[in-house]
Amino acid sequence: MAELMSYKPGLRVALLTVAVCTAFAAIHLSQNSLNPTVFVAVGEEDLEIREYAERLLDDVVLRPELGHDGRFFFVQANDPWLLDPEDNAEILDRPVYRAQRMAYPVLASAGGLLPPGGVVWGMLIVNVLAMGAGAWASAVLANRYGGSAWWGLAFPLNIGLLSEFNIGGGGVVASAAAFVAVLALSNDRLLRGSLLFAVACLAREVMLISVAGTALWFLATHRRREATLVVLPSAAAVGVWALYVRGVFPEEEPVGAGNLGFPFVGFLKNFENWLRDPFELVVGLVVVLVLLIFLFRAWRTPSLTAWAFAPFAALAFLLAEPVWNGYFNITRAVAPAITAYFLVAFATTAEKQAELERANPIGSWVGAPRKAP
Repeated sequence: MAELMSYKPGLRVALLTVAVCTAFAAIHLSQNSLNPTVFVAVGEEDLEIREYAERLLDDVVLRPELGHDGRFFFVQANDPWLLDPEDNAEILDRPVYRAQRMAYPVLASAGGLLPPGGVVWGMLIVNVLAMGAGAWASAVLANRYGGSAWWGLAFPLNIGLLSEFNIGGGGVVASAAAFVAVLALSNDRLLRGSLLFAVACLAREVMLISVAGTALWFLATHRRREATLVVLPSAAAVGVWALYVRGVFPEEEPVGAGNLGFPFVGFLKNFENWLRDPFELVVGLVVVLVLLIFLFRAWRTPSLTAWAFAPFAALAFLLAEPVWNGYFNITRAVAPAITAYFLVAFATTAEKQAELERANPIGSWVGAPRKAP
């Protein structure tokens, strides 16, 4: 009962988030004859997926140029278990890379049971509910750190997650599952948190770095069993599904690390482009500042939330030029870190920060004396 009461502060934030996201979706739907394909983001110039969507649906709202990620998830959701790849997944630009992200298509299609017309509605509904779940978990975590539950709005107001929502992307589901997982683990719900992390990783495989950060937190606080049990479900789920996908596409080239490069190179190569666009320059510099402050706070006053999402801040400086090219890409890539930054930097009260600093486990790792609790 006490645990349920501790979740209560996030309910108003979650309900407001769902209401606002529903209103946002309703406005876009009303402007497009109530056609939910506006959130599938099929592009005018992606002729193959455009023909596929127009064959399965009565009418498709088209986006400029190639469109966005939603079009890939729509294809996947029509065959989420890759039972008929010849008519579905093979038209994807990178079948192995796309098929690895299966959680969102599975949820949006109700496990593959929905017809194409139901899938497009399922994609929208799942993302609305995921926004609410992420806001709820963020609000409860903010409350645990002594701040107002309204700091939970840092989840739905995150520019990266808003972009994901607008293009029918799977990043909302991945981030929401990860934040709910952290909340569950903070309540010592190890199995629940581990399974939610597995869902997050199956929605977006890079969420494995959050699992690694969480495991490091448990190791730093001398809980080796918990560290192992957090890693195993996510590693097993991602590994087994990856083997299955490569069995379906045995001739597909392996997915490389094309989005990664040397530290700061991607950022510096785009800096000249930012100078030509004041808006991009401001957003880019703000993102860099936020990530650096977040890393500092995670080191100085570490918490489970900080360590779970700080790896995204560190990863950002290894991202290649295409990812740093425009706020639309980089804010989606580091979206979990942006929300976590607000929880760590603003929702955490001075008293809680002092408590975290006194209990800082990093000192024991680097040989410095531990401060008395």
